[in-house]
Amino acid sequence: MSVPSPTTASDIASAEPTTIWGPLAIPAFKRLWVANIVSNIGGWMQTAGAGWIMTEIAPPGDKALFVAAMAVATTCPVFLFGFPAGVLADRFDRRRYILACQIWMMLAALSLAVLAFTGRLNHWNLLGLMFCVGIGNAMNGPAWHAVVPEIVGRRHLPQAIALNSAAFNLARTVGPVIGQVLQALAGIFVLFATNAMTFLALIGAIASWRRPAEARAQQRRETLWAGFLTGVTFIRDTPALWRVWGRAACFFVPAIAYATLLPLTGRRLGLSDAEYGFLFSSFGVGAVCGTVMLPRINAWLGADRANITAMLTAAAATALGAAVAHVGAVGVGLAVLGGCWMVVIANNNVATQTLLPSWVRARGMAVHQMVFFGSLTIGQTAWGVVADRIGVPLAMACAAVLLLPMTFLAASIPLPVPAARTASGD
Repeated sequence: MSVPSPTTASDIASAEPTTIWGPLAIPAFKRLWVANIVSNIGGWMQTAGAGWIMTEIAPPGDKALFVAAMAVATTCPVFLFGFPAGVLADRFDRRRYILACQIWMMLAALSLAVLAFTGRLNHWNLLGLMFCVGIGNAMNGPAWHAVVPEIVGRRHLPQAIALNSAAFNLARTVGPVIGQVLQALAGIFVLFATNAMTFLALIGAIASWRRPAEARAQQRRETLWAGFLTGVTFIRDTPALWRVWGRAACFFVPAIAYATLLPLTGRRLGLSDAEYGFLFSSFGVGAVCGTVMLPRINAWLGADRANITAMLTAAAATALGAAVAHVGAVGVGLAVLGGCWMVVIANNNVATQTLLPSWVRARGMAVHQMVFFGSLTIGQTAWGVVADRIGVPLAMACAAVLLLPMTFLAASIPLPVPAARTASGD
């Protein structure tokens, strides 16, 4: 099998340009994009609310560990189930597969709402059901990434990825605020129930979409075992993918400390539910700004140097949050981190997507997600343990310091910019 070779950024830039809003002219993408915003708002309402309520119901001596475990519960499943999910998404109809994943997550959210309504919500079943949500996300992610090129085509792919990231981070901005205000006014039951209802928007949009016949024909009808083997072989023989993922791990393991320890930081600052929601949303504000600025940043620095600059800036932002125990400083640091996070994740995503042909795209994106969420799982677990031993501020300071040598390590691994494939090669 042929493997696309890395080339220079100028080769990609020579392709016909398109604006960042171009994909929204495609009706199917526009419907899914809007529905995804609604669903992600509900998801971030739940994520912020679950982390906040865990600080109340966890055993007093183990709060840091259970708060970190909450974060791990939503990321570890991607590491455990990511590649099998990619094999399934490349084998079966991706539209029906995504629908099944969305229904699974909606049922998990409804279960949380029922437990909260009946007064039976505790730290263990909260952790377990958030793990179930994480499984749904793990199974859904590879298929979701794989259908984006089917909807928008290769010409609009970088813009569609940026818009999806903007939607995700817009939801991350407003979702926690809405959720924490709702939790303060009506309780955790209403928050969980509202999130469950938001899944209906995305389920409806997916159900109304019809996959192109060409996209269905490109999927190879392999057995699951054959799909596993061919996916492993392709990924093993594509070293450019491993360069992207190696750089990603250098960033995400230390950078996740800030977000992981944020609920404990909020408690340390004495914030109310609503105040914590606003603080939590700072990351999303920064990420949305990063999305808007990304084309200009990449044009100025190039994707490779943009990622390295973002890593160094993230180290400074984490150090600010560790050193200054003030809600304004923590919020500013979190917003800057959000912008840096967006730059790194978007550039890595585009590099990975354009290295993958359609027939193996879900499996390749599954490994991409496994590296991403595996890095988060390692970081979340480690920083939870470190914070439990030495406290939140010192743990964040250690993360800021660790980002420096990891940035220099990442700089030694060039970010590949793959050549655009022809339609036949896709």
